Amino acid sequence: MLTECVPGDALFTDLVSSAHRRFRRLVAEAEGKAKAFYQKTLGREATIQQIVDEVFAAVEAEGDVAVARYAKAFDGAGATESFRVSKERMARAWTLIPDDLRQAIQVAIRQVTDYQRRLLPASFGTDLDEPLGVRWMPLDRVGAYVPGGTSGSLPLFSSVIMNLVPAKVAGVAQTVLVSPPRADGTLATELLATAHAVGVDEVYAVGGIPAIAALACGTPSIKAVDKLVGPGNIVVTMAKQRAYGRVDLDMLAGPSEILVLADDSAHPAFVAADLLSQAEHDALAMAVCIAVGHGVASGVQRELAVQLERLPAGRQEVARESIVRFGRLVRVNSVVEAIDVANRIAAEHVELMLRDPHPAIAGLRHAGAIFVGPWSPEPIGDYVAGPSHTLPTGGTARMWSGIAVDTFLRRTSIINFSEADFRRLAPHGEVLAAAEGLEAHAHAIRIRRYPPRIVRPPTSVNIIVPPNQPG
Repeated sequence: MLTECVPGDALFTDLVSSAHRRFRRLVAEAEGKAKAFYQKTLGREATIQQIVDEVFAAVEAEGDVAVARYAKAFDGAGATESFRVSKERMARAWTLIPDDLRQAIQVAIRQVTDYQRRLLPASFGTDLDEPLGVRWMPLDRVGAYVPGGTSGSLPLFSSVIMNLVPAKVAGVAQTVLVSPPRADGTLATELLATAHAVGVDEVYAVGGIPAIAALACGTPSIKAVDKLVGPGNIVVTMAKQRAYGRVDLDMLAGPSEILVLADDSAHPAFVAADLLSQAEHDALAMAVCIAVGHGVASGVQRELAVQLERLPAGRQEVARESIVRFGRLVRVNSVVEAIDVANRIAAEHVELMLRDPHPAIAGLRHAGAIFVGPWSPEPIGDYVAGPSHTLPTGGTARMWSGIAVDTFLRRTSIINFSEADFRRLAPHGEVLAAAEGLEAHAHAIRIRRYPPRIVRPPTSVNIIVPPNQPG
């Protein structure tokens, strides 16, 4: 089951390695499969980066024609240049899903909306009633990528809620969704129904590199966005990396991760279940248990073996490979040591299965999201708790945050000084400008401190002499 490692050995060093190193490892692993795939679909070997560059150049030059061509090659669908799904089709999908699913989607939307509203930052000084202010404004147009699973058959439609409800709360005017289609070129009913419930403005049945290129470059059919958000496989992530600069990004996401800090108060079955909940996502997913003291590690290992056998065949195969390759058990002697290890890993999801979670909450600095206690399992956060489930992975929780309402807001500062405000700070500004050798900066301040006297020319007087009058 979970492979044991201890601080200082090679496995542990790999576990806490840098985000860049983890990302390059994922790329290297993907390249082996990619070469064969591109040989089959395009008739030539190529690296992922070469294909990303090629698709972006083609989409920029040819627009929808290139999007359709590469979508057909990569997904076996999308031969037509019409990718957009009508709002009527979305509305019809809402009526076709089961009542319990419709209710669950509505609950999730309500939970996420309520949570995100609490995160809205406040503007101030916009009435020009004070010398300094800030204005928060939503982005105009945002695109979200929703993974479709194998051949578009298993779309993560909860990602529609988690990526675009925060954008709606922020006030984004145009929300756009792209997702890889199924073999027949359509999107799953559940995905379209969720998009309808969220109020997504545009939905396009196109995925992978062509979708990212279209949203970044813009085509006649798919207008470019200001920001791209949402998870995807390593190819989608590399396409997002290529798009950066044309558009803003949420983050460069990788395979899912879960880190559970557990002491002898933790229920081994709960810990094992939560580890498997992320392992089933991807063979590259990482599931780690930091066992504090004795009494929990062996129970977790036993439960993992039992619960893994109960998974459906497809999910079992993925989860088993994930656990074998990237499942880790780290034994530590104290919560303090566990916190240190957790901060070094900086995982996407961190669960605290501890008798007293308060020290861990106080000490944890690097985590995408924290789940406290036995009744806050990671999957409840994936669907209905409220915070977005799109979170930083691969150690990037040290530098990035998950998607939230402020992901879709721009902050503009306002400086509205009176003469008294200016004169109070001007001498210091002039000194700083002069020290940097920027004389025009210093002069622009100095000329206001000692304004030249304005000399106005005398007003000319025009004397109009009526016609036929003397002189």
